[in-house]
Amino acid sequence: MLFKNFKRDMSFYVFAMFAFTGGFLEAFTFILHGGVFCNAQTGNLVMLVIQFVRGDFAGGLRYLYSLLAYIAGILLSAAVPSRFKRVNWPLVVTAGEIAVLLAIAFIPASAENWYTYVTVAFVCAVQYNTFTKLSGVALATTFCTNNLRQTVMHLMQGISQKDRSEYKKSAIYAFIIVCFAAGAAVGVLSAQVLSNYCIFVCAALLLPVLALFAADSAISVRLRAKGAKADVQLSIDDINGGK
Repeated sequence: MLFKNFKRDMSFYVFAMFAFTGGFLEAFTFILHGGVFCNAQTGNLVMLVIQFVRGDFAGGLRYLYSLLAYIAGILLSAAVPSRFKRVNWPLVVTAGEIAVLLAIAFIPASAENWYTYVTVAFVCAVQYNTFTKLSGVALATTFCTNNLRQTVMHLMQGISQKDRSEYKKSAIYAFIIVCFAAGAAVGVLSAQVLSNYCIFVCAALLLPVLALFAADSAISVRLRAKGAKADVQLSIDDINGGK
């Protein structure tokens, strides 16, 4: 059993790795799998409408598959933590993402591109909806549109209000954008050399994150066991004291 001992406000390191992975996957699918961005679905929705309006329903379906996979990822990442509250969901997500990324590396080159970008869309939806807050700041690790907006808005508020907390929030958003951009850059360079196997880079970078969550889960189990033992001892003492 995986227990919930993690903090929703997680470390900069965890978010840096996931933002890096987000940028990497955008470059990965665009360069190697049909010029498609999969981390957010605006482009896929527009392409779906374009293809359907043109009467190319078969061509539009591949974008529909990506949208449906994204919706499935959001539903899963919302339903499981709320229904199974003792599950360390970030640990499960990290382990699952590593496994899926490793599997993507072995999808045959002859396979249709939509196999890959539909899978990536699902993974990114789960990641996006799981890792949502850093130091009290709500942000995204799989795309940068709102992060960029928030960087500028908090910077402006910091200047106008002379408020250091606003500067800090702006810096957090900027930090995530830089990590995302770095991931995209590494994705471009490694894709040119390693082709589909370049995705091993992301899996390797997420392994320390998985180790952190596993350690957190182990500590949680130990604390719960210790707390249960203490409760039992208190109950025994109360019984003995009442005699």
